[in-house]
Amino acid sequence: MFIHDIQQVNALFKSLSGTFLGVGMTAFSRILPASFLENYHILALHKTGDLPLLRKKAPVFCLEEQTNIPACASGQNSAGLLAHHQTRRFLDGISSPKYFFLYQDYPELRSAATSNEWNLLANPPELRLTIGKRPFFKKMAAELDLRQVSGDIHPIEVIHKKGYEEWCYLLGPDFVVQLPEIERGGGRGTFFIRSVENYQQLQNRLSENRWRNTPLESVSIHELLNGIPASMVICVTRHGTLASSLQRQLLDLPCCGNFAEDGVFCGHAWGASPGSEAARNSAFEQACRMGDFLGTLGYKGILGIDFIVHETQGKAWPIEINPRLTGALPMLSLLHLQSGTIPLEVFHMLEFLEIPYRIDREALNRCYAGVVEGSHLLVFQPPDLKNRGNVPLRPGLYENDLSNGGSRFLMETLEYGDIQNENQFILSDGPRSISGGDSHSRLCRLLFSYPVMDIKGALSPQARLAAEWVREHALKGDTP
Repeated sequence: MFIHDIQQVNALFKSLSGTFLGVGMTAFSRILPASFLENYHILALHKTGDLPLLRKKAPVFCLEEQTNIPACASGQNSAGLLAHHQTRRFLDGISSPKYFFLYQDYPELRSAATSNEWNLLANPPELRLTIGKRPFFKKMAAELDLRQVSGDIHPIEVIHKKGYEEWCYLLGPDFVVQLPEIERGGGRGTFFIRSVENYQQLQNRLSENRWRNTPLESVSIHELLNGIPASMVICVTRHGTLASSLQRQLLDLPCCGNFAEDGVFCGHAWGASPGSEAARNSAFEQACRMGDFLGTLGYKGILGIDFIVHETQGKAWPIEINPRLTGALPMLSLLHLQSGTIPLEVFHMLEFLEIPYRIDREALNRCYAGVVEGSHLLVFQPPDLKNRGNVPLRPGLYENDLSNGGSRFLMETLEYGDIQNENQFILSDGPRSISGGDSHSRLCRLLFSYPVMDIKGALSPQARLAAEWVREHALKGDTP
């Protein structure tokens, strides 16, 4: 079948027997396939306030809702969720064959899939772990002649042996330190060094060669580029690489949370495109080179690429790849659906299902390069919220009241199209009913109909007010 619109996608998937299951930490993160799959269920770990609204779109099994106890940190991934006996009991009642749409695969999950005859729509963990490592990225960048940032990967001991001045001589006064053994993303294990005081503080933090209870063996130290943080979502297909537009990353926003690390991912803004047309073309060309190369290694489907964009020079430097579903989803795909563009998740699934299909790759990439407008902000739990029980904030549509610095609830909805102006936002993907213990535990996600950060890097007052108000009311414990 030649695919050029969402109606054909619906018809193609309707012809398949069995059940599709989206597996995620929260239900909202896997809601997108409900727009084109009829027999679709969601398996979620965390109990969130938006579950009643999401269940209007797809059935949801929530483990924390079933057990009424918080998920332990060690089990907070798809493998832990699918290994639980109550999840298995639920799956026993679902018709086969079963197809699992996952954030990423894990070694223990692969063995469970074999014994239970599950179909995992994700790359094998061995491949994912190999290409996700920074040494692989550096080698690939050299082989493909990509733009590279000065720096290297060293044994962890160099942090204690070398001083700030030595790194300044090699990389300049600003550099970034990352800990490769910290595999969870979002900014964990990343530190921006801009002074001798920053560096000495990091030395003290890593004095025992551990971070986040993880033993450290190596450290990645590179020049900290002066530019705009951006990213692309690409999908590696049998017909070549599909690539989203270059999207602005929102990092280290004080209104979203308080962070021990740097480069903490707080969302995206679409519409105020980062960089010049030359920079966007540079990023697209390099992204396609990487996607096509990874396809020769057997990689399929979605992955994310982080860039630093230099607007005046018209250049884009790829920083790293994330071989999994990305933080831009499902928001990016909701915007694509609204504009009549086929979401990238469709082709991710088709690649693993090995269903014959044809596309016009160039035409699709022109659609993905088109302008979509919107934003999402991830609001993190205030530290004082830990173990305080339910957060009574209601999911739905809100409107800022700029006269008194607050917000008021308008109606229960998660529909992006219900946002009417820049003073309105949707509270979704939460709030968590059971507080998490990690410093990066999310309270909720806020959706906006416009790019909340302009081309100069200024966050809109409406978005800042919304995020600050949500965190304040989470601590107060009152219902708007």
